[in-house]
Amino acid sequence: MQSKEETPPVVEEVNELNLSRQSKLVPVDLINNYNLKVFGVGSVGSHFVKVAAKSGFKNIEVYDMDTVEEENIAAQSFDFAHIGQNKVDAMADIVKRSSGTIIKTNHGRVCEEKPITPEANTIYCCFFDSFEGRQMVFDMVKDFPVIFVDGRIGQYNMRHYLVELDDAEQVKNYDESLSTGAVSDLACGEKASAPINVQIAGKLVMNIINYLKGNDYNKVYIGNAEAPATDINILRLREKEVQSDGASEVSDE
Repeated sequence: MQSKEETPPVVEEVNELNLSRQSKLVPVDLINNYNLKVFGVGSVGSHFVKVAAKSGFKNIEVYDMDTVEEENIAAQSFDFAHIGQNKVDAMADIVKRSSGTIIKTNHGRVCEEKPITPEANTIYCCFFDSFEGRQMVFDMVKDFPVIFVDGRIGQYNMRHYLVELDDAEQVKNYDESLSTGAVSDLACGEKASAPINVQIAGKLVMNIINYLKGNDYNKVYIGNAEAPATDINILRLREKEVQSDGASEVSDE
């Protein structure tokens, strides 16, 4: 006896995230008092934007001049369907489909002839794959009391910074880090892979959330995915002491 074909159930389109399972972990009302401006949506930036949006950030604006290439698919958040698209447009599509959030996009080169005007309650996140790009964005905002975030990868290495630009010592230390050559600018094939990129993206978003919540956070994190026991956390401690479990944990306060 031949059975009738069953009509598949109608699934209503969901346009807004249900954040109930993380409501006690991520204060959505607090984080959405802030804007995220993200420069570079490649290896680190593409995963960072997706994780930030799925965490509840809604005020996101992205900047990039590149298009999605076939070699980007493995390590970045893009799909095969995005090949040939501007990365910022592909990023907007990913974020809309995965979180319902509509982000602002800017395709084209960020340059000194088109300066950025720093805005209040804005976190400037720079993931360009060159130190020259980071330096340019940093120089545009470093004289204003905003937050600057930098994430770097190379081989198994990960490094990220959260810099309060109204603190002269932090500004000086970060500026000096741009001349060290610490990860980045590596040969093709050793820049990073998806698990490393996803890992640092999660760390970056959580570090920003900790900062906004008034918790302890990393001013600098230096890690290695292959040898995590060597990780170094340079912390900004707030109110309570961080308990060490034997990992290499350093505080400068």
